[in-house]
Amino acid sequence: MKQLLRIVLILPLLFSCNSKDVTDPELHNLVSLLTGEFSNEEQAKNDSGFAHLNLTNIKIWKDKPGYWIYSEVSDAKEKNYIYSQRILNYERLDSFTFKNTSYIIRNAKDYKIGWKDKRIFNQLTLDSLEIREGCQVYFEKNTSTIYSGKTKKKSCPSTTGKIEYISSNFVISHDKISIWNRGYNKKGKQIWGKIRGPHIYKRIVEK
Repeated sequence: MKQLLRIVLILPLLFSCNSKDVTDPELHNLVSLLTGEFSNEEQAKNDSGFAHLNLTNIKIWKDKPGYWIYSEVSDAKEKNYIYSQRILNYERLDSFTFKNTSYIIRNAKDYKIGWKDKRIFNQLTLDSLEIREGCQVYFEKNTSTIYSGKTKKKSCPSTTGKIEYISSNFVISHDKISIWNRGYNKKGKQIWGKIRGPHIYKRIVEK
């Protein structure tokens, strides 16, 4: 009887400890939808205008407020060829909006393919990052499994060539991430990025 009473008293404590990990179910759901390994293989096969890319998002720094993610885009055939490396911070902005803040890794090459062993990010500090000012992506929940997000108009500056600013549009859904990045010149004409539509990444299912 005493043993049974002990178990009854301990169980609520265990559940309460686990629940502390998820204080915001909607934000947790958004992050869960976008973490993992993704590929646009199907899109690349059907449209020669798109290279075959892999997108990998992993959670890091669980001890810091909000959700921190290492995001990497690589060539599917030459995995050592990395197109993009970013640290992303996801947090709730208000009752309806979530915000993604992007950081540049100054010594990015040291963390290439870091998703294979995320312990490497324990040595990465916020001092090693450079925030991409004005490039925050603001997400809203459309359905229980669909979130859409975009940067504010003309807010994300660029130092690449004649690109004046960059716009980013996202759609996060069950097992699929759509990303459309475009660059514009001073006259508002698109001079970088895909014209026909976004990159469409589908979750890679482990066999």
